[in-house]
Amino acid sequence: MQIPVLVGMLSTLLSSDDLVRAADLAKKFEISTRSVYRYMDMLSEGGVPIESCLGRGGGWRIVENYKLKATYFTEAEYNRLLFSLQSFSLQDDVTKQATQKLQGLKRSHSGATVLKSEQFIVDSDDISVGGFVSVLSQCISQKTLCEIEYHAKDGSDSVRVVEPYSLILKNGMWYVYCFCRLRKGFRYFKVSRIVKLNVGERFVGRAFQADSSVIQTDVLKDKEMCEVILTVESNALSACEEWLGVNCVAKMGDNYIARATLPYDDMLINQILFLGEGVRVEKPRRLREAVAERCGKIAKINRGE
Repeated sequence: MQIPVLVGMLSTLLSSDDLVRAADLAKKFEISTRSVYRYMDMLSEGGVPIESCLGRGGGWRIVENYKLKATYFTEAEYNRLLFSLQSFSLQDDVTKQATQKLQGLKRSHSGATVLKSEQFIVDSDDISVGGFVSVLSQCISQKTLCEIEYHAKDGSDSVRVVEPYSLILKNGMWYVYCFCRLRKGFRYFKVSRIVKLNVGERFVGRAFQADSSVIQTDVLKDKEMCEVILTVESNALSACEEWLGVNCVAKMGDNYIARATLPYDDMLINQILFLGEGVRVEKPRRLREAVAERCGKIAKINRGE
């Protein structure tokens, strides 16, 4: 059985509004018609509600109103399946498309977690956000205005009166979603760019809908993304798991393989150097060469050359 073909067939069925014929699937995945029937049987046995229509022009389709739920795979099953696809030796268009769709499935079922103010505690040594987050949280729950002095990324400064509605933590950075009375519209403000904050009078709330996906953080904005594969030894395992998350690391023989899609920049090189001698970059090659080059420069500096 080829996992990419199985996932590819499932994706084809889910994305099609019409019947999918055996001949079309056989041509698309370059397999025999008999193999198509075998894969369909596997999907049915796996719990996918496939409807079969016999006769001329017949084929298969997913029963109406069925959607593949996030809980169709457990977290461990999902990561193992994705890991298997990415490790598959034949990285043709079908495999790549199946991988992208499976990755998209996880993104489509992941969303922002919203907590009430009494359900979280901000304990931060970063004075640029810690105090402001606490004050903003109180203002949100009590519906009180905030006058903020804001230092924008372009260097400009402004004083605004805002109605705060939501606090968002994205990629390690805090944002507050407000109605800005100066611009007469909803805006996201980065908390670390608030210079001063004064609490004002109460306000009457407006209907709002915060969408954290529209925030382009400095971590990802305009950055080139690349797939990174690392061989990790046990002495670097804990640090690697804390960096990437335990679901991105799998046991392979005596070592571990870590796999993630990350922004390619100096921060990535520095993070790999932080893991020390217990890690080897397998992919991409240019990252491995960049790490080796950086190590060479550090060695020269410390030798006084």
